[in-house]
Amino acid sequence: MNILKPAKLKCIVFNQLRHTWTFLLFLCDLLAQIYGTARPTDHQEQLANQNNNNNNNNNDDLIMEQDMPEEEVARPEQGVVEQLEDGELVHPLLDQPPDIIALFQDNQGAGEPMDAASDLDEEEEADDDDVDVDYDDTDSESEFEEMFSDESTSSSDELDENRTVLNVSLSPEADGKPALYSFQPLRLVKCPYKDKHKAGEFPLARSGHRIIASNSHLYSLGGYNPRSALAASRHGRCLLFQELWSYNFATRTWKLELNADNASNMPVELASNALTIHNNVLISHGGTGFPFGESCSNDCYVYCTPSAGATTGVQRLKVTGDLPTAQYGPGIVIHKHFLYTIGGTTGFDYTCDVYRLDLHTGVWENVYISRPEMRDDPEGRYRHEVVYDGKHIFVLGGGTSHSVYDLQRIPAYNLEANCWDYFDTYPDRRAADIEFRNVGYPKPRKCFSCVQHQSANGDIEAFITGGLQGDFSTYFSDIWKLNLRTKHWFRIETASLPRPLYFHSAAHSDNGCMYVFGGIEYNDKEMRRRNDLYKMWMTVPKLSEMCWDAITYYNDNLDEYDRKTLLGAGIPKRFADRLPPQRRKRLDMSQPDPSMLISLYSNPKRARSATQ
Repeated sequence: MNILKPAKLKCIVFNQLRHTWTFLLFLCDLLAQIYGTARPTDHQEQLANQNNNNNNNNNDDLIMEQDMPEEEVARPEQGVVEQLEDGELVHPLLDQPPDIIALFQDNQGAGEPMDAASDLDEEEEADDDDVDVDYDDTDSESEFEEMFSDESTSSSDELDENRTVLNVSLSPEADGKPALYSFQPLRLVKCPYKDKHKAGEFPLARSGHRIIASNSHLYSLGGYNPRSALAASRHGRCLLFQELWSYNFATRTWKLELNADNASNMPVELASNALTIHNNVLISHGGTGFPFGESCSNDCYVYCTPSAGATTGVQRLKVTGDLPTAQYGPGIVIHKHFLYTIGGTTGFDYTCDVYRLDLHTGVWENVYISRPEMRDDPEGRYRHEVVYDGKHIFVLGGGTSHSVYDLQRIPAYNLEANCWDYFDTYPDRRAADIEFRNVGYPKPRKCFSCVQHQSANGDIEAFITGGLQGDFSTYFSDIWKLNLRTKHWFRIETASLPRPLYFHSAAHSDNGCMYVFGGIEYNDKEMRRRNDLYKMWMTVPKLSEMCWDAITYYNDNLDEYDRKTLLGAGIPKRFADRLPPQRRKRLDMSQPDPSMLISLYSNPKRARSATQ
């Protein structure tokens, strides 16, 4: 039987046999040869061309992963189908281009160990190879441009890619209009804010900063960048970022709220401090100046900003009592009318002591001194993260200059019993991989970020992102979730950071959305500080929040409208109050026409939410 000749079998690519359509085409061609069909039908040719294009795209993805480490791609979960507007169910691998299907993946690499004798010194060393700008005899304008050269380039290609991330399942419109809105929980997307600003109108790349969020704004305090520190040292300024920025979620705009020029009490210990928000007022505690560890703080500062509806200013709290040691890298929690601080380092000694400040009286109290050499107390650490369920303060990870602590058995301070409890957690069996010694837990780490939110059923969930191990050769880009009630870990398979990141910060708004900003980004070639902002919905929020997210997606200029116009367009007052003060009136009309607002009610097809 001479039908299956070896010469004809040469054209068969076994990699293609993984795809169902290609396998069916192979059978069709085989049957056509058996029955003497001269050539395949037009329909078969169409299917063949479609599959060849898909296979070529898949091969291009493999080439990108192997030869282009700067471009990160990831695989979505198999078997997921998407519903198009006409009701047809389509598998994403058949409907989406490869650069949209695979956007994020874990990228953990090995690098040369760093000298971490003074803890945060690794932040300065991370950019040693990156500081290649000649700062000698430059004017202020060129210095300013050099500071920005450390950031990611806001090119049109990057912005197009970011817009594509927001619309995985829908095609972009023509004529430069925005692509269709698509709500996607547990997907990390980049917030494209740089196209709305000029240089100097948004924060520079930084690390060691802290961010916190209200329901309308994200706030970023402090941080460090060796390039800007070099320029600041020549002008006798603080070597850290002595500034507080706000980012409005609705308009996607940054604003410099406070700095040393308009706030005389601005602290100088603004690296690796702790930041929280209470009654719409920001409170910071601890931190270090530069050089790291030489000057530390145990002060508490209150920051009032116009964006928070208060008079602008910085106030150092006047306190008494048994003050905690001046240190950096602690974790703080507000319980009732007390501010609790746990752990930290002076640059030499590490503790896990517990202090609390009565916010009514301003009195510090030492409530627990950890003695791990005498009893079962947790080891001293810094750059850990704390989460809170009303009864315990859980201490996640952290470490010293050369070590990190695991996330399997978690110490938790018992607020009622004034003692330490320990909780064994349960792994995510889906993430277990014996070959790579992964047993379903996140690996030990420090310098990561963590936020918590309450799910619809009342469970407290903590999300951790990124970080590094103590050997400074392993960096993380993964995202994990811990349920504090069940003590169960879950790896977020649908999202990860584009590249490994550490010394970044994360915060969450009240509606269940997490934001990640800044940090040191690691890849095989270099380590650079970034000022990229990412967001991820940790849960499916209320329908009104989804509608507001869609409206602001299409209308990022709502601050040009007065409140009367917005309310007349059907926007509820609680959402209109999230906008900054009216920026300006249009020149061609006294007030904008409410019909100009793109509303979910007036254009439902265009603003359809495709939940995945």
